[in-house]
Amino acid sequence: MTQNLKLSLMTLAVVIGAGSAIASSLTKDHREETQYYKYGNNYYEAGIEGYDYECQFDHFGTCTYYYDAATGTYKSSKAGKIVWIR
Repeated sequence: MTQNLKLSLMTLAVVIGAGSAIASSLTKDHREETQYYKYGNNYYEAGIEGYDYECQFDHFGTCTYYYDAATGTYKSSKAGKIVWIR
């Protein structure tokens, strides 16, 4: 009985792991999209990270956003605080 239970649990773990790997590989990485920063109630293109700006650590802030065309809204992309380099 315990041998069958171990085999069943191991099979379940492999199936869940494979499913998770496939699902995560199909999701789009929003960090590759155009990044925006929020100033007041408006969003502006941030430029190139490492050239135009850096995201500094901040517990509660949002450094950059991306535009979600499906909902027509800007969504949080990277946590932190935007710091302008140039």
